[in-house]
Amino acid sequence: MKRFSLLTLALTFFIALPSFSNPNYEKNNFSKIRKRFEKIDKNRDGLLSKDEMIEAHRVRIDNLYEKFDKDNDDKLSKKELRAVRKEMKKRIEKLKNEGD
Repeated sequence: MKRFSLLTLALTFFIALPSFSNPNYEKNNFSKIRKRFEKIDKNRDGLLSKDEMIEAHRVRIDNLYEKFDKDNDDKLSKKELRAVRKEMKKRIEKLKNEGD
């Protein structure tokens, strides 16, 4: 279980990293953040429960695996993780360029 939790945490970090790479992200994208919040808040109570957060990250992780798990073994190899990292670097560069 700890191994899965660590993997989930690491993948969550990689997914969220582009959001924090641009210091003006929050100012420039407040409406995007609000829309993302509303999408995650399934019961529309204005709060994000632990279950809502877990489900949102589960969907993102499922999408990540669908894109990068080329051999469909539900595991990411070192080669596949390098592809994830490369994609994240591209996203960071794109965000940096948009901020300029």
